[in-house]
Amino acid sequence: MIASGGKTAAQNAPLRRRRNLKLAAFHALPESLRDNEYITKYYRINYNGKQTIRSLFGLHNETGNIWTHFLGFVLFAVLTFVTIYAQPAPLKLGAQKLIQLEERVLWAGHLGWQEVLRAEQHVEASLRATGGHLVEAGWSGLSRLQHLDGSWDALVEDLKALEDRAIAYGVEGLRGAEGRYAELLAVLTDSQWPTPRWPVYTFLAGAMVCLFTSAFCHGFACCSWHWIDTIWKYDYAGIVILICSSFIPPVYYGFLCQPLLRNFYLITTGIMGLFTVSVTLLDFFQQQRFRAFRASLFATLGLWGIAPSVHMLLLHGSEPQVKLAFWHNLLMGAIYLLGAVLFALRVPERWKPGAFDLFFSSHQLFHICVVVAALVHYKGILVMVAWRDGAGQNACHQ
Repeated sequence: MIASGGKTAAQNAPLRRRRNLKLAAFHALPESLRDNEYITKYYRINYNGKQTIRSLFGLHNETGNIWTHFLGFVLFAVLTFVTIYAQPAPLKLGAQKLIQLEERVLWAGHLGWQEVLRAEQHVEASLRATGGHLVEAGWSGLSRLQHLDGSWDALVEDLKALEDRAIAYGVEGLRGAEGRYAELLAVLTDSQWPTPRWPVYTFLAGAMVCLFTSAFCHGFACCSWHWIDTIWKYDYAGIVILICSSFIPPVYYGFLCQPLLRNFYLITTGIMGLFTVSVTLLDFFQQQRFRAFRASLFATLGLWGIAPSVHMLLLHGSEPQVKLAFWHNLLMGAIYLLGAVLFALRVPERWKPGAFDLFFSSHQLFHICVVVAALVHYKGILVMVAWRDGAGQNACHQ
């Protein structure tokens, strides 16, 4: 019998086999690849490059593992651009705080009236660009800087009137105007504003490295049996990078005014991270019998985050934003721990082997927990950044 294209069915059989990628059962795997006996089928074995790339868009027991983290990578890439273009929270200091800072700033001679006037001109130019009543309110208040004679209360009243007038009229570009007079407040109080963003970008980069590395490893580990032992090392290293980069923003912002404590926690975390990475790169660590040890090692590194979080709460527990960020960190840790426990115990597939071969296996649930926990942590970081933006570094001197 002649098939389409002038070829016999026997001649077309190899072509069909190439199109329909072969998936193996657990018992057909070599001993080195038998990692989870409760996932009974749909394994990819020893694919070539083209087959591997095709399988990325197919259905097998790694599909969920690949796409949960690849989509997570895309999500955090988007959040990186959102963070870049997000407006910082305005520096808002009450009259009492400004009065407390007056003697320190003026006595130290850090601020001269010429600098104030230059800041005034910069702010006034920005306010004029917004037009209308905002300009009038802004200039009438800012022009009195030359005649303050040390009256910081009058300055605060003028700035507050500017904000109230702008809000009342709903002038377009209000956020930009708030930023401009936050810059003026920063000049007047010798404060850094906005707070540096590099810790946030470090965390986002760590999250993207972990998620992309994980998706890549799960996608291409089927290419060669000999490559599998090597490729999973990068997956484990990516997890360590995510954990360590997660420490940096809360430690940096939480201990902004305590450089010794900040450096202690950052250096200690770095040493623990290097130790964990070093262990993960060892060949023996890839063996099946170290599965529970791997999960416990990563969990221990993550649980180390409790120390700086509690310490930060003891130092700044009166600040509502710090409390909120602490609960975010606690929730993040609980989600990570849940994922690690599910992964180590192989739940739910151990309860019904074969039922979760394609979807909702412990490894997929672990991946989902990683993405959700990272998002919770990102939200907590934004709370800390807004707190530091609003308070400025003046909080260190009060």
